[in-house]
Amino acid sequence: MCNVFESASPSTQSTDMPQRKKLVLASVGGQGGVFLVKLLVNAATLAGLKVGTSEIHGLSQRGGSVTASLTFGENTYGFVDEGQADFMIGLEPLEAQRNLKYLHPHSCAVIDSHKMIPHSVSSQQASYPDTDSFIRYLEEHIQQVIYISEATPDITPIMRNLYVLGRATGLKAFPLPIECIRETINNLARPELTQASSEAFEQGVVGVT
Repeated sequence: MCNVFESASPSTQSTDMPQRKKLVLASVGGQGGVFLVKLLVNAATLAGLKVGTSEIHGLSQRGGSVTASLTFGENTYGFVDEGQADFMIGLEPLEAQRNLKYLHPHSCAVIDSHKMIPHSVSSQQASYPDTDSFIRYLEEHIQQVIYISEATPDITPIMRNLYVLGRATGLKAFPLPIECIRETINNLARPELTQASSEAFEQGVVGVT
């Protein structure tokens, strides 16, 4: 696996990070990545933070790659260059690996182990990359990695994204207050899903400790 961090010098990162936080979200269509983007934007607004988001790619095809970037803080514009993301939320390990280029040595990442097998793998045209090697690589090259390997049988698959977000609150200097995320979940979730959504998030928060 190649080293992708040379494009982001430590001096550039240490100067920029106090003013603005940058986040990349990597997922597969159908995992709720788009909902998380909306939730993060609304939670930031509720917290009084300026927030920007880039165009979200991959929405047209269920099961395809979905990548979005968000920036929080002053002079924010939503776009994240390679080697400039302070945080990554990876709802799927292969998609997280595909977006490795955005990380730098001071980045923090939460990555879910739940795999969405692409057609090239299911049709035996390719093999799924070794996730354990990828996580070990991250642990050696970025500041913090939370790898979610536990099963959550009491959380429905469509709520797994909120569990991952709950775990993401354990990342160092995560830019959004937990209380603002809680309130935003109550505001955005459909009435019949509000309780289950809140419970999924809270289980993730508990998992932090």
